[in-house]
Amino acid sequence: MKIDRFIRFALLSLLIFILSLPAFGWRITKELEKELAVKQAAVKATPDDPDVRFDLAITMAYTNNLQDGWNNLKKTVELDPTYRKRGLDLYIQKVIADPSDWRLRFRLAFAYYFNERKREAIRELDNVIKIDPYNVWAYGYIALIYGELNEVDTAMSYTKRGLAVDSNVAALHLLLAEGYNRKGDKWRSFLEGMEAVRLKALGF
Repeated sequence: MKIDRFIRFALLSLLIFILSLPAFGWRITKELEKELAVKQAAVKATPDDPDVRFDLAITMAYTNNLQDGWNNLKKTVELDPTYRKRGLDLYIQKVIADPSDWRLRFRLAFAYYFNERKREAIRELDNVIKIDPYNVWAYGYIALIYGELNEVDTAMSYTKRGLAVDSNVAALHLLLAEGYNRKGDKWRSFLEGMEAVRLKALGF
C-alpha cells in the first residue's frame, strides 16, 4: 500500500517537473502563416470547392493544425466523392511540372495516401525530405504510415530522425510513445507521452 502511494507520488512529481521545463519547439514561420491565411480565405470564399478544401487541409498538415487538417480532408470527399482519384491525377501532373516544389510533393503524398497507396505516399514524403531536410512533418507522416503498415522499428527510426531536427514537437513524441507501447516498453512510452502532453500544453 505504501509502495503504491510512493509510486503515485513519484509519477505526479515527475509530471509536474516535466510540465515546468521550458520548450523551444517548432513554430510556424511568417511565410507559412501567410500561406495558411491565404488558403483559409480561399475556403471561406468558395467553401464547396473540393480543390481549395484539399489545398487547405494539406497546408494545415504541415503547419501543426493536424485535427483541422484531417477534418478538411474528410470534407473534401464529402463535397466530391470522386476527389480521391481526381486529386491524385491533378497532383501527379503538378509535380511533373514542378518537381522541386516540396509543397506539391506533400500534396501528392497525401493524395496517394488518400487512395490507399501508402508506399507511394512514403516515397513522396521522402522526396520532401530530400528537398527540405528540416521538414519535421514529413518525418512524422512517414513514421505514421510505417506504423499503420506495422513496421514499428522503421516508424520509430523516422520519428527519432524528426526529433533530431526538432526535439520539441509534441506530435513526434506522441508517435514515439505509441512505438514504445507497441514494443512493450511501457515506461518509455509513458515518458514520451508525458513529454507530448507538456509540449502540447505549450502550443507545440
